[in-house]
Formats: sequence, C-alpha cells, structure tokens
Amino acid sequence: MYNEDKAVDSADKSREFGVFGDILRELQNEEFEEIETCPGEIKETSMTQNTMEIMKEINTTLKEIAETQKKILEEIKKSKTR
Repeated sequence: MYNEDKAVDSADKSREFGVFGDILRELQNEEFEEIETCPGEIKETSMTQNTMEIMKEINTTLKEIAETQKKILEEIKKSKTR
C-alpha cells in the first residue's frame, strides 16, 4: 500500500468515527506504549485513571454534541415559524 493510500485510509476512519475515533486511537497508542515499556507490570490504578480520563472526555464531547443539537433544533423551529 502506498503512503498516499494510508493517509486517505486514516482520513476516512477519522471522518467515520469523528472525535471518538480520534480518542480511541490515541488511547490505543498510549496503551501500546505502556505495554512496550513495562510488559506484565501494567498497574490497575493507571488503568483506572485512564478510564476516568476517557469518561471525562466522552462526557464533555457528549455535552458539546447535545448543545449543538439544541441550537440546531432552535434554528429549525425559528425557520418554520417565519
């Protein structure tokens, strides 16, 4: 596969999964780095902290999505009443 194909392929994945796809890829990369640096010594506390950070990021993103959807609905209602 050519490098150009890889770039297009990764761009398609980003569009497909959006922010969550980016977050998951970033977390996977971090996890692989942890495994490479200390195989068999991954501590449960660090995994719990990572999970909490992920949940916070997801929660923030979901709030942003909800706010955007609310604004869109308000605009739709305004345009229907005109």
